[in-house]
Amino acid sequence: MKSGTSMALWLGVLLVPAAAMAGDDKAKLMDTNNDGVISSAEHAAGAKTMFTQMDANNDGKVTAAEMDAYHAAKMGGKAGDKMKMTSAEKIKKVDTDGDGAISAAEHDAASAQMFTKMDANGDGNVTAAEMKAGHEKEMRSAKTAP
Repeated sequence: MKSGTSMALWLGVLLVPAAAMAGDDKAKLMDTNNDGVISSAEHAAGAKTMFTQMDANNDGKVTAAEMDAYHAAKMGGKAGDKMKMTSAEKIKKVDTDGDGAISAAEHDAASAQMFTKMDANGDGNVTAAEMKAGHEKEMRSAKTAP
């Protein structure tokens, strides 16, 4: 398993374009019952949906090419923020078996770890503010990591 920061970084910047999913926007998309917080179940379901959407050939793995295509479609071809890592760099952070792609199991583990890290107050839910703060923290650490 990769370091905690690397795994947490994965969900913050890998699954969804940062510009489209930071803070309130991401929270609104994942808060399916509209109660103002994201439960671990809502987070897992949202992450699974994103993984499925990225897996264009339905082989159970997401490659850098699939991730690039997904991000381009979701962002309308915009480059995203200047802290964005390449898809290959993002995959490398959580590719525990070293095959160059993200499997559903690798994705699920990274997603669960990211949820735990974002849940700053440990109440089992993530607010929009916690999600935004977690995303920003991981983006900063990604730029300072060796």
